[in-house]
Amino acid sequence: MTTNMISWWFDVVSNTTINAANFQAIKDHVGVFSRVHPCNENLLLDGNLTEWWGDSEFINSWNEPLQAFDSVKILPYLVDIDNSTMMHMVMENSTAFIKDAVAIAKEYSFDGWFIDYEDEYPPDSDPNSENFAAFLSELGDALHDEGMELTVCVAAWTPLLSNYKTLAGSSVDELQQMSTYAMSNPADYEPFITDYFSKVGDLDKAGVGIGVYYDGGEYEQEWDEDSARAFIQYVSKNRGTRLDIFRLLKDGAADWPKADWWWDVLEEFVHENSD
Repeated sequence: MTTNMISWWFDVVSNTTINAANFQAIKDHVGVFSRVHPCNENLLLDGNLTEWWGDSEFINSWNEPLQAFDSVKILPYLVDIDNSTMMHMVMENSTAFIKDAVAIAKEYSFDGWFIDYEDEYPPDSDPNSENFAAFLSELGDALHDEGMELTVCVAAWTPLLSNYKTLAGSSVDELQQMSTYAMSNPADYEPFITDYFSKVGDLDKAGVGIGVYYDGGEYEQEWDEDSARAFIQYVSKNRGTRLDIFRLLKDGAADWPKADWWWDVLEEFVHENSD
């Protein structure tokens, strides 16, 4: 029986107070944290990963608290760019880049890596997504050899990232759909999710994103308890097993997820197939 999983994105560079509050939220609700994707914006990306080797004190400051959660997999951001020129530098240096990525993951006992590549400035010249998929397979295979995982963002707004069938055919473990963050209207999400699932095929690879920051605070309210539950139940009804939450931010102001009912709704999803 497939286990339902929930992945969470969050920054680890804000300040130590927010980091501690985020870690406490994970501790308090650890059952709904299957994977975490900490974003380390201190590091630049120019086709290599050398900066990861010179920042161990900072990395350990957030990695060690996360390692305390035995049931939570840690897949930090490996790539976080919207510039295709920079991404092509990575892909052209794939052999060395992937070797370093695996070595760094082993050094810090990560469970793999997450890629957030949004090809907008300029749009990628790989409209069939074949080059990107080949890179994902090369990286995914190397990680799988070490018992690790690879996840990647997808979205409807670029030809590269909306080629779900091609990307799902790579060695990636999960596509994480960003286009559904604020899609609370059933007339919008029902046909979208049905089409997305049909193109991905393997539904254990078909992650569906929810933007918990659309809570009526800093952003227009899209989700309330009823609409969030209906959305998640539709995912489950169609045999979806993966949710992706953007994002955790326990800063006392935005405080995402702010409403306590989020935890209840997410617990229901996680335990749906556990009997």
